[in-house]
Amino acid sequence: MNNLKKDYFWNTLGTSLFSFNSLFLMIVVTRLNSLSDAGIFSFAYATAGIINYFALYSGRTYQISNTDEKFTDSLYIVARYLTALFALLITIIFIVINGYSLEKALVIFLLCMVKCFEAISDVYYGILQRNSKLFIAGKSMTYKTLIIIIGFVVIDFLTRNLLTSCFYMLILNIVFLLVYDIRNTNKFSKFIKDFDNFNIFLLLKVSSYTFLFTLIVTIIMNLPRYFIDFFLNDSDQAIYGIISMPATFVMLFSQFIFQPSLVSLTGFYKQNDKKSFNLTVLRISSILIGAMIIILPVAYIFGIPVLEFVYGVELSNYLYYLLLVILGSSFYAVSNVLLNSLIVIHCNREQLFVQVIILLLSLLICYELISNLGIEGGLLSYFSILLLQFIIYFILYRYIINKKFIKTDERC
Repeated sequence: MNNLKKDYFWNTLGTSLFSFNSLFLMIVVTRLNSLSDAGIFSFAYATAGIINYFALYSGRTYQISNTDEKFTDSLYIVARYLTALFALLITIIFIVINGYSLEKALVIFLLCMVKCFEAISDVYYGILQRNSKLFIAGKSMTYKTLIIIIGFVVIDFLTRNLLTSCFYMLILNIVFLLVYDIRNTNKFSKFIKDFDNFNIFLLLKVSSYTFLFTLIVTIIMNLPRYFIDFFLNDSDQAIYGIISMPATFVMLFSQFIFQPSLVSLTGFYKQNDKKSFNLTVLRISSILIGAMIIILPVAYIFGIPVLEFVYGVELSNYLYYLLLVILGSSFYAVSNVLLNSLIVIHCNREQLFVQVIILLLSLLICYELISNLGIEGGLLSYFSILLLQFIIYFILYRYIINKKFIKTDERC
């Protein structure tokens, strides 16, 4: 098996397992603990996802597509450790401000730490991908996710203690980072002080637009959870987490479909090959829309019965909300492909402006729907936000692509 095939196989397997990780763990907590604990875990995991973006800062997309030679692998590593530390400080501030109970605060803190270490691992994955060794990163995600799921199930079954299970996740992530990720990356790129300290600041500055708008995107996607946390209770949070979970898979599926095409898209941009660039984006988007066409009728027939069987929770009143969420997530998955494609061509300021507008509109939507309609309003607001993202990004992509491929010396 050549490296390209290995990259696709292991990246697909690793990202798939990683994407389904939250599903498996949510099922375990719902079954072994309580609906309230499941709500806490769902909310904490979503919050950790936002903290993960603080730690990732600009993420692997910018790292892979960057062509500035003064931004070395070692520089990216140092910058990632600094942003992970910053993310941890944000976590502490968030917990203190909200005044959560001790148990809820500790669960949030532990899962946020897990996501900080995952972000550190991701910078090593980026180095491996730039060296055409993405399959090693895929293996790391595969092995780590399987061991986490198995260990979490065993520990939670024996202890029925959410804190102990989350602490296990943290320890395993640290061990994998030290024993597997760093050790394998060192075979291809040794850490050396080959950069000016000022370049750390420069890297953070030039990638700040990417960081800010991807962070805002993540916050927007989780806004319903925070309004539910404010207006409703942990059990409602669990119901929202269960119904919206399939949408998470669709969106994460779009990520692992898109990731292997990053290098190709970067090459097309350098060559000013607009046709190949657009065809690649169209191919990925078509796969996502095709998946939606298959998933929707299956979800209509089997969606609620399967979720009820898996989670052991009555959900018959939420069938049409489930279908709306899946439909909306498919459109959002396409908009996420467009978003990342625009990152590849370093078009970030416009995206930041657009996301601020979407954030303001989403705040209004969530407040009105959730305060008046409760959990149903939460699911409707989620669908509305997903659809809004798609419509705006479809328009933005068409405008930016025509602009960028006419004059390649311009930068957005």
